[in-house]
Amino acid sequence: MRNTPVTMINAVDTSTQTGAPIFSGQFVSGCFTSVFGDTSAAGTIKIQGSNEIPVGDPNKYVPSNASFNDIPNATSSITSGVGSAIAISTLSYQYVRAVYTSSSGGSSTVLVSGTFLGV
Repeated sequence: MRNTPVTMINAVDTSTQTGAPIFSGQFVSGCFTSVFGDTSAAGTIKIQGSNEIPVGDPNKYVPSNASFNDIPNATSSITSGVGSAIAISTLSYQYVRAVYTSSSGGSSTVLVSGTFLGV
Protein backbone atom coordinates (compact mmCIF):
# COMPACT_ATOMS: atom_id res chain seq x y z
CA MET A 1 0.00 0.00 0.00
CA ARG A 2 1.12 3.56 -0.64
CA ASN A 3 -0.04 7.01 0.49
CA THR A 4 -0.32 9.75 -2.13
CA PRO A 5 -0.80 13.37 -0.97
CA VAL A 6 -2.45 15.73 -3.49
CA THR A 7 -3.37 19.43 -3.48
CA MET A 8 -6.92 19.60 -4.80
CA ILE A 9 -7.73 23.33 -4.48
CA ASN A 10 -5.39 26.24 -3.73
CA ALA A 11 -7.30 29.44 -4.51
CA VAL A 12 -9.17 32.45 -3.11
CA ASP A 13 -11.88 31.67 -0.54
CA THR A 14 -14.19 34.50 -1.56
CA SER A 15 -15.89 32.57 -4.36
CA THR A 16 -16.81 29.06 -5.45
CA GLN A 17 -13.80 27.00 -6.55
CA THR A 18 -13.70 23.66 -8.38
CA GLY A 19 -10.51 21.61 -8.27
CA ALA A 20 -9.07 19.72 -11.21
CA PRO A 21 -10.05 16.06 -11.60
CA ILE A 22 -7.62 13.53 -10.13
CA PHE A 23 -7.39 10.06 -11.65
CA SER A 24 -8.02 7.64 -8.81
CA GLY A 25 -7.83 4.29 -10.61
CA GLN A 26 -5.54 2.62 -8.05
CA PHE A 27 -6.78 4.41 -4.91
CA VAL A 28 -8.95 2.52 -2.42
CA SER A 29 -9.66 5.23 0.18
CA GLY A 30 -9.03 8.91 0.88
CA CYS A 31 -9.01 11.59 3.55
CA PHE A 32 -9.53 15.25 2.73
CA THR A 33 -8.76 18.33 4.84
CA SER A 34 -9.07 22.08 4.34
CA VAL A 35 -7.06 25.05 5.59
CA PHE A 36 -8.32 28.64 5.35
CA GLY A 37 -6.18 31.76 5.49
CA ASP A 38 -8.73 33.66 7.57
CA THR A 39 -11.54 33.01 10.05
CA SER A 40 -14.33 34.76 8.17
CA ALA A 41 -14.89 32.12 5.46
CA ALA A 42 -18.11 30.10 5.46
CA GLY A 43 -19.51 27.55 3.01
CA THR A 44 -19.14 23.88 2.13
CA ILE A 45 -16.54 21.55 0.72
CA LYS A 46 -17.78 18.54 -1.24
CA ILE A 47 -15.85 15.67 -2.74
CA GLN A 48 -17.29 14.57 -6.07
CA GLY A 49 -16.70 11.43 -8.12
CA SER A 50 -16.93 10.49 -11.79
CA ASN A 51 -16.87 7.09 -13.45
CA GLU A 52 -16.46 8.47 -16.95
CA ILE A 53 -14.32 6.08 -19.01
CA PRO A 54 -11.06 7.80 -19.98
CA VAL A 55 -10.00 7.93 -23.62
CA GLY A 56 -6.24 7.51 -23.93
CA ASP A 57 -3.95 8.22 -20.97
CA PRO A 58 -6.22 8.37 -17.87
CA ASN A 59 -3.80 10.76 -16.13
CA LYS A 60 -4.22 13.33 -18.94
CA TYR A 61 -7.90 12.77 -19.70
CA VAL A 62 -10.34 15.43 -18.42
CA PRO A 63 -13.84 14.11 -17.65
CA SER A 64 -16.82 16.33 -18.44
CA ASN A 65 -18.24 18.45 -15.61
CA ALA A 66 -21.62 16.76 -16.12
CA SER A 67 -20.15 13.36 -15.22
CA PHE A 68 -19.33 14.41 -11.62
CA ASN A 69 -21.75 13.76 -8.75
CA ASP A 70 -21.49 14.44 -5.03
CA ILE A 71 -20.14 11.44 -3.13
CA PRO A 72 -22.58 10.58 -0.30
CA ASN A 73 -21.41 11.67 3.18
CA ALA A 74 -18.41 13.52 1.69
CA THR A 75 -19.34 17.10 2.63
CA SER A 76 -17.82 19.41 5.23
CA SER A 77 -19.56 22.57 6.44
CA ILE A 78 -17.19 25.51 6.89
CA THR A 79 -17.85 27.95 9.73
CA SER A 80 -15.39 30.65 10.82
CA GLY A 81 -12.77 29.25 8.46
CA VAL A 82 -12.86 25.74 9.98
CA GLY A 83 -14.28 22.50 8.64
CA SER A 84 -14.06 18.84 9.56
CA ALA A 85 -12.00 16.25 7.71
CA ILE A 86 -13.77 14.09 5.12
CA ALA A 87 -12.92 10.39 5.12
CA ILE A 88 -13.98 8.05 2.32
CA SER A 89 -13.28 4.42 3.16
CA THR A 90 -14.22 2.99 -0.25
CA LEU A 91 -13.13 5.14 -3.18
CA SER A 92 -14.68 3.42 -6.20
CA TYR A 93 -14.51 6.23 -8.74
CA GLN A 94 -12.34 6.79 -11.82
CA TYR A 95 -11.87 10.48 -10.94
CA VAL A 96 -12.42 12.65 -7.87
CA ARG A 97 -12.37 16.40 -7.35
CA ALA A 98 -13.08 18.89 -4.56
CA VAL A 99 -15.58 21.76 -4.79
CA TYR A 100 -15.60 24.67 -2.35
CA THR A 101 -18.82 26.71 -2.36
CA SER A 102 -18.51 30.02 -0.56
CA SER A 103 -21.63 31.23 1.23
CA SER A 104 -20.21 34.31 2.99
CA GLY A 105 -17.06 36.00 4.21
CA GLY A 106 -13.58 35.09 3.20
CA SER A 107 -10.72 37.42 2.43
CA SER A 108 -7.79 35.08 1.87
CA THR A 109 -7.26 31.55 0.53
CA VAL A 110 -8.56 28.00 0.80
CA LEU A 111 -6.33 24.95 0.48
CA VAL A 112 -8.00 21.56 0.13
CA SER A 113 -5.70 18.56 0.16
CA GLY A 114 -6.30 14.84 -0.04
CA THR A 115 -4.26 11.85 0.97
CA PHE A 116 -5.11 8.69 -0.90
CA LEU A 117 -4.33 5.11 0.06
CA GLY A 118 -3.65 2.96 -2.95
CA VAL A 119 -2.07 -0.21 -4.20
